[in-house]
Amino acid sequence: MLLCDLFAREGFRVEVAIDGASAISFLEQHEPPSAILLDLLMPGILGTSVLAYLGSKSRFDDVPIAIVSSSPDLAPRGYRLFKKPLKFAPLLEFIRNACRGRGSLPAPS
Repeated sequence: MLLCDLFAREGFRVEVAIDGASAISFLEQHEPPSAILLDLLMPGILGTSVLAYLGSKSRFDDVPIAIVSSSPDLAPRGYRLFKKPLKFAPLLEFIRNACRGRGSLPAPS
């Protein structure tokens, strides 16, 4: 949950899903997020299945999605990839740019 804390300190509202099924359930019940960071190797439903779900719903077409993985060779092409171990600065830049593009950048503190 360290990433969650770091993004929260930067002023972002963060939602965390512990597995693929929880991610899909959350996405079905809420408005599309400003951006999604997705681990491919989650328990239960894999991140690739979450990507398939996202791709099947037009309401997520404009949501920037980044793949976070310790197995970058599993990542499908066309997504921004962040390899584990993660460096926070590039992730923060991705999220800031995604939120800026959707008009949801947090106010400076």
